[in-house]
Amino acid sequence: MSTELIDKAQVILQAMNGQHGILGCLLIANDGGLLASSLPAEIDTAMIASLCSTLFSNNSISIRRMNRGELAQMTLVTERGILHFYQIADAVLVVLTARGHKVSLEGLLRLVEEQGQSLAHLVDSAS
Repeated sequence: MSTELIDKAQVILQAMNGQHGILGCLLIANDGGLLASSLPAEIDTAMIASLCSTLFSNNSISIRRMNRGELAQMTLVTERGILHFYQIADAVLVVLTARGHKVSLEGLLRLVEEQGQSLAHLVDSAS
């Protein structure tokens, strides 16, 4: 992706922060490379991007083997918050919520769907 498209993606991710308990977001290439992030600076985003890519990829393979089609979204609930994954063309949007914040899962899913479509247009235009 060009610097201009990455900057546009960054703006979209930053705008999601704080909504529905969102701590920050990552836009990750399917190969695990970090394209954009709105997570706080003290978080190791490259490591999280790599691990998230592996999680989504492995679950995608499992879903296909179960004859359930392609994995489009995945939500993990942990003791420290929610991780929500959303497939976008050749990338994955990962949204992390903040611990202790009230989260509207319905609102979170709706926001991810809307902003995911905007990000998909950016990723598609880079191809």
